[in-house]
Amino acid sequence: MPSAFSGIPSNGLRSRVSAGRTHNRVAFQTPTIRPTQLLRQRLRISQFQQRWENIKQDLPPQLSRRHIGMISIGGVIGTGLFLGSNTALKNGGPVGALLGYFIIGTVVYCLCVSVGEMIAFLPNVGGVVGLADLYVDPAVGFSLGWAAWYNWSVTLPTEITAAAIVVQFWDKQHQISPAIWSAIFLILATSVNLFSSRVYGEFEFWFSTVKVLTIVILIIICLIIDLGAGQQGFVGFSNWKQPFGVDYLGIKGGLGRFLGFWAVLMQASFSFFGSEVPGIAAGEVIDATRNVPRALQRVWIRITVFYVGGIFCVGLLVPANHPRLNDPAKDASSSPFVIALDIAGVKVLPHIINAAVLLSAWSAAASDVYISSRFLFFLARCHHAPQFLASLIRHPKVPERYVESEEEFSEVETDDEDDTPPVLHIARETPPPIIRITRGSESNGDRRRHKEPFFVLPLNAVLVSASVGLLSFLGSATGNTAETAFDWLVAVASVASLQSWAGILFTYIRWHQGTSYAERKYGPEVNHDPHAREVIGQVKKIREQRHWGQPYMAWYAFIICMVVLFTNGWSVFVHNGWRIGTSNTAAEIPDHPVDDTTNRVTNAIPVFLSSYVPLPFFLLLTFGYKLIHRTKMVGLDEMTFERKNVPEPEHPPEPKSKAEGIMRWLLLN
Repeated sequence: MPSAFSGIPSNGLRSRVSAGRTHNRVAFQTPTIRPTQLLRQRLRISQFQQRWENIKQDLPPQLSRRHIGMISIGGVIGTGLFLGSNTALKNGGPVGALLGYFIIGTVVYCLCVSVGEMIAFLPNVGGVVGLADLYVDPAVGFSLGWAAWYNWSVTLPTEITAAAIVVQFWDKQHQISPAIWSAIFLILATSVNLFSSRVYGEFEFWFSTVKVLTIVILIIICLIIDLGAGQQGFVGFSNWKQPFGVDYLGIKGGLGRFLGFWAVLMQASFSFFGSEVPGIAAGEVIDATRNVPRALQRVWIRITVFYVGGIFCVGLLVPANHPRLNDPAKDASSSPFVIALDIAGVKVLPHIINAAVLLSAWSAAASDVYISSRFLFFLARCHHAPQFLASLIRHPKVPERYVESEEEFSEVETDDEDDTPPVLHIARETPPPIIRITRGSESNGDRRRHKEPFFVLPLNAVLVSASVGLLSFLGSATGNTAETAFDWLVAVASVASLQSWAGILFTYIRWHQGTSYAERKYGPEVNHDPHAREVIGQVKKIREQRHWGQPYMAWYAFIICMVVLFTNGWSVFVHNGWRIGTSNTAAEIPDHPVDDTTNRVTNAIPVFLSSYVPLPFFLLLTFGYKLIHRTKMVGLDEMTFERKNVPEPEHPPEPKSKAEGIMRWLLLN
């Protein structure tokens, strides 16, 4: 294909024309003049799209609309809802918890519509992380990619630890060490990801279906009990007489109630983390330009209904001062849903709920391994990580008989060239060449069967990402309880999720500014300039996916994320001394450790570190990359919006009945 550019920088990419062979990719010649920054940006976007196309050929899409729709729901429903609602209800009260989850639900909505707009136009394996490289700064793309991998990786031991805690509901005497349970669930979560993404998608679909049915049934039962079906009779809103938590951390009056509500926001962030999964997995989704935006636009409704609806129902039945909310054992007995059923006299469901919580933790852990491994694979393909992480294993392999005779084929292409700009390099190791074979006499269907093996897996990335789950042994190794390790891991994961959301939202804000600038710049010339007409045409396609409330929705969500990020560790500033050791009381309180006599934080340093360490780590990555590679933020006049080989979305068949249409909306998108 002829190049649209007359040249590249003399210290730029290697020529795509080498002696003795010709590639089908874009051929760049030695430059005679130095291109402008705009041409550089077009070159980077062209190479980004070519890299995505290469990844699609190496790691073909296998997740269907059915898979991605349910993964986006079930991957989020985990311990944050069944167990984390305990802390939210205790700290914020029924109304404070409800408001906290509702506010974070609106943030998730703004996040999903922002991601959906960008991914609909330019889907890729790295999701918005790849777009940050193009439309913000390569340094931001680098740091956001590693931060995203860290986010999903550190959530894995959180879910594994939660599973080990939940099992103790049936093992009150601790006859089996929590470390053994952690090892079992880590192996199970990793095993699911040792198959192709199609197998993972099917596994997650059915497990997510069970989780969705569980929370729907619990909401219905709670509403029935509230209306008088339980042994306490009609409850109504009687537990709302004390709408907010009282004296959070010993702080009296309205300030204490407000800070208790504010603490709910961080817990809710952990619960909602993962709503953006469809945008991250876009590279492995069939017809991503249609299926991913639809999943993102609808997932927030279901998740918000499940979370906000669940918190609303337990807030009706469980008072904020119920003694079991302070139970240090984070198994089903401390879940507000179980407490609500026990108060109503229902004794059968706790075991069922505990099993559902266990299933949720396992399913969420499998999702963590999947997403973190794909991030690591994408980083390696961008030369942001060691190249052994970019390797793939395939089954069946291409038969040797297809490469025996040169006369039998029209082309043999070796992907051993570097299609990444030097500014993106961080690792110099070269991955083994990937051979793609096209048989000249075969039909397109036959070529696809030879080129796309049934089993493709980034094994090294999966194993490295899964190894972070070994942090789930932290409690046993340090002599602390599994509950204590769970508390710190939740704090770290919550901060990481908000940081990731803030980076995604800032990327969208820059994206929106770039499209608006392009409209102002090329709009007056659209009638007589073919290039301006093409740019405006692409911007119109972007606007078709844009919510009417943008960019104000993105700014609102970004500000909320940043404010909560910088204030989530405020409790360390009202502590009673900076002590590194954990007091006995600290192990008994499920959130920030507090001294019973002074109501002040006794273990301030770990709280401070878990609350704020990810922030300077992100800045260190960003400015360190900028210092080494001397990158600059992409200017609005340098942004281009070109789809090139990205296919237009296919139109789905019309539902045959209203019932089918409802089921598509509820489950299948």
